[in-house]
Amino acid sequence: MKKNHWYAVKGQSLAVYARRAGFDLAIYDDYDVQVQAELRKRAVKEAMQAIASACWEIHGFDISAIGQGIYVISLSNPLSIQYRRGRSQVIYVGRGRVMGRIKSHFENKLFDFMLGLSGADFDFHFSQPALAGTANYFKHVEHLMLEYFCNHYGGMDDLRRYPILNKNAGNDKGYAGGTDWWKKPLKAQGKRPTWELKPTDFSDFKPLDDAQ
Repeated sequence: MKKNHWYAVKGQSLAVYARRAGFDLAIYDDYDVQVQAELRKRAVKEAMQAIASACWEIHGFDISAIGQGIYVISLSNPLSIQYRRGRSQVIYVGRGRVMGRIKSHFENKLFDFMLGLSGADFDFHFSQPALAGTANYFKHVEHLMLEYFCNHYGGMDDLRRYPILNKNAGNDKGYAGGTDWWKKPLKAQGKRPTWELKPTDFSDFKPLDDAQ
C-alpha cells in the first residue's frame, strides 16, 4: 500500500450485506428482537468481508494490516448532505486500526445510520499517512481534514461543525511540512450528486465514538 495515497471502495450497501446474510432489510422492523440481533451480527460480518475483499482484489493490499490509518465514510452518488456552508457527501473522518474501527462503528451506530437511509450506498476511502520525523502523523492528518471540512462545509462560528457523525476535531500534533494530499476524499469528484439530504429535528442519529 502506497503511503499518502487514497484507495476507494465504493457502492457498499447495507441491504446487500443483509441479503447475503439471508435477510431482507426492507422488513427489518417486522423481525423480532432476536432475529434483528442476528441480522445485525451477520450483516456486519458480510460488510467487513466485502470491504476487505475489495481492498485486496481491486487495490492489492491487506486492510487488516493498517494500524495507523485514516479513513473517510461518505454517501455514494447521487446523494449528498447539505451542511451549513456547502454540500458534501462525507459523513465521517476517522483514524486508527482501520478494520477494528469500522467494525466497531457498524456494531454501534453506523448500522443504524445506514438503516435510516435504507437503499443508500456508501463509499469508504482508506489511506496510510507517513511523514519523516513524525510518530503520530496519522492523528495530525485526521485533525487537518476535520479543520478543512469545517472551513469549507460545516462552518466555524461559536461551534466547529464537523461531518455529521464526527464529534470532535482530533489531535493537532503541530507537524509542519508535507503536502495537502489528504484533501482528495473531502472534495467533490466525478459525477456531481443530484440529491441533498438534511436531518430534521426528529433525527435521532448520534455521532460515532471518536475515542481511540
